[in-house]
Amino acid sequence: MLGLDEALATIEATPKVVRTILGAAAGADMSTAPDRVWGPREVLEHLVDVEGIAFRDRIGRILHEDRPFIRSIDPPSRLEEGGYAERSVESLLTEFESLRTESVKWLHSIDPADYAREGEHDAAGTIKVGELIHYWAVHDLTHLGQMVTALRDGLVPAVGNMHLFLEG
Repeated sequence: MLGLDEALATIEATPKVVRTILGAAAGADMSTAPDRVWGPREVLEHLVDVEGIAFRDRIGRILHEDRPFIRSIDPPSRLEEGGYAERSVESLLTEFESLRTESVKWLHSIDPADYAREGEHDAAGTIKVGELIHYWAVHDLTHLGQMVTALRDGLVPAVGNMHLFLEG
């Protein structure tokens, strides 16, 4: 099992990885593919949107309140209401990088003794600060995987007979 140092390193590295992945696909259609919930662009929109409400706000509440009640969010509705689709990929990337820089600095300021502080999530039950930090890293990796898979699937039709050697 990886510890908090690895989780924090993952959280810190994610914006650079996202910029690299999306930069490699510049000019490609990054919207939702027919067989996917979200394409790379929607993943980026989601990462920007949840930086505060799903992570910093929740962890902050647990740090400052006595066992706060945390409600689930509806990510697709939030993306629509947030007007992210009208923004450029570059502006979303810049905002994500800025928000994440602030978040990483803040995360490093949390006293490790507070990692055990708890909140009550409406669907998940008891959640702890340390668990949310690990979840944040897993959440990032899950969405990075979605981006990579969508871009990979866009390249696969051009590999010809070499498709025999593709894994996954």
